[in-house]
Order: sequence, then structure tokens, then C-alpha cells
Amino acid sequence: MGLVVELRDRAGNVIGHLPDPSGGTFDAAGDFDRTLNAGLDLPVLSSIDTFADTTMPSAAMRPLLQDIDTAMTAAKDGPKLRGLMRLRVLAENCLAHEGSVLVFMGD
Repeated sequence: MGLVVELRDRAGNVIGHLPDPSGGTFDAAGDFDRTLNAGLDLPVLSSIDTFADTTMPSAAMRPLLQDIDTAMTAAKDGPKLRGLMRLRVLAENCLAHEGSVLVFMGD
């Protein structure tokens, strides 16, 4: 299945129906986990255990956004890039809403 990421509010509720950069809306991001082992300098993303759950607070979003931007430069069009674009939207929303968290759910 791979790594899946959700945005949750202070109470742990999933924040969904976010605007998808590819059109429509979405509730979670995935398909980007193969970029984690692409030999890029991604200190935040590479620290995530793809086989466990990791919770990241809104305060960690700026470095995560830098990693996402780096990964996006190497991603080709297709599922990986769409997954990174969705992850970026999740991280931007997390940064904008203090107390929210991103939850990375591994296999």
C-alpha cells in the first residue's frame, strides 16, 4: 500500500476536502514514498519510517516544505509528482492551522 498522510486537527479529526492541485478535492496524500530513496537530500522526509506511524506538528512544516520542494524537482509527471503536490497542500494547511498535525501512516 505505501505511506499515506492525513491532516488532522487538534481533536484528531481528519481535515478533508482540500483542493487538489490536479483538480477536485482530496483527503490524503500517497504515491510519493518512492522519492524518499531517490538519493536526494531530504532530512525531514527521510526521517519518516515508512513501516510505522509518524506524527508531525505544524511547527515542523517549514523544513518539510523545503524537502517537498526538493523532491518535486526530481519527480517526473505522474503519481509521484501528484502525491508530492498533495503532500505540499497538506503541509501548507498544517502550517496555517496551529495545533494541527500531519500523520504519516506506514505499512
